[in-house]
Amino acid sequence: MDRNQQSSADHIIEHLNAIEVDGETIEYIVSGTYMKEQLLRQLFMNATDLEINNLLNERTQFHDRGSNSHFNI
Repeated sequence: MDRNQQSSADHIIEHLNAIEVDGETIEYIVSGTYMKEQLLRQLFMNATDLEINNLLNERTQFHDRGSNSHFNI
């Protein structure tokens, strides 16, 4: 990332923090930039085994309850 990109990104982060953006809004923004799969891959590749296992367990429990309508993974 060059300095101009970092400056722009920092400005966007400041704005998002100021409006107290939530997870659904961030997901909408990421999807709107067509970066959802790339971001998922980067987060997955940098996650620890424990983090991945915890998320998989949470996802399994969520699906076992039969309520997966608000997850758009």
